[in-house]
Amino acid sequence: MIESHHIDTAGLRFHYLVAGDPDAPPVVLLHGFPQTSHMWRHQIPALAEHYRVYAPDTRGYGGTDKPRVRVTRDLLARDIVDFLDALGVGQCALVGHDWGGIIAFKAALEHPDRFHKLALVDTLCSVWIPWGIHGYWFKCEPEAEEFWQQYAAEFINSVFGGVEGSYGPPPLSPWKTPRGSRDNDPGGAMSDWDPTQYWTDADVAHYREAFSEPGAWFHAVSYYRDALPFHLPDADGSLTYRSSAQVAEMWSHPDLLFSHPDYGPFPVFAPEDRGRTYPHPALYLYSAFLMPQAFADGLPADDHIPSGNPYADSFIDHFPDYRARPAACGHFIPEEAPDRTNEVLLAFLTGAI
Repeated sequence: MIESHHIDTAGLRFHYLVAGDPDAPPVVLLHGFPQTSHMWRHQIPALAEHYRVYAPDTRGYGGTDKPRVRVTRDLLARDIVDFLDALGVGQCALVGHDWGGIIAFKAALEHPDRFHKLALVDTLCSVWIPWGIHGYWFKCEPEAEEFWQQYAAEFINSVFGGVEGSYGPPPLSPWKTPRGSRDNDPGGAMSDWDPTQYWTDADVAHYREAFSEPGAWFHAVSYYRDALPFHLPDADGSLTYRSSAQVAEMWSHPDLLFSHPDYGPFPVFAPEDRGRTYPHPALYLYSAFLMPQAFADGLPADDHIPSGNPYADSFIDHFPDYRARPAACGHFIPEEAPDRTNEVLLAFLTGAI
């Protein structure tokens, strides 16, 4: 049975879901944007047969505090360590999807003694993907804030319910996913994608309600604007920091972002972590959204290690004990391919892969 609880940490009051034998080895699951711990509803029961599973709402999301303080990756990682301390958990396996993966990577890198295994699901470590155009749009102030004030509910209805929003594509926003298409499928292999296969009306209502608060919008913006400072590579391999205003100027280019002369290279958002490694086993479960080149000839083999661009290579650089597995679905892998997610996570956690 999945239970819902709150716990006070050194800096936040967390809401979290929990299941499994209290004496079983602990696993912590971190959700992505724009979700909550609810996204792990298919994984928690499967993992709880063998593990004590905790799935918190991260800062600013769901039932966790929304203090409206600008965030950094260090702060978000510290939140998770504080969460473990409050639970009395000394060490655990850590799993993160999307933004949860960015947080998980930073937490594991800074505190490898607390996290003995790291599983990342369609996420990033230190390098942004240029086709993730929302990373540029979030730097636009006040446009991003004004968008959420007007369109937050429509956005959730579109992403998880397949109802086309009234808002437009760039330059108004990066969000335009009408029913039957898939922005997070660069190859177009999922043209018949139907979100009702993966999200019920109740699921959509949950995410819509959770993302209806101004505090959630503040943190959504701050995660991307403040915690992902873009550094663009120069010809000599060095990095030059671009302020949020400078990145916003790229988005506002008269011929759109794609025509800006600085668009194309892979931004680095964690230059301080370049060259750093995580010493324990690491897994990456990925889709065609973040690794389109790996799917150029169809579904990659299980033993395939994606490489060939700064984003894909960053995983190889950060993880000396690394394995990767593909998923034939869109970006929201735990919800769109729950059986594959459970299969891969259980195999990784038990040491089978």
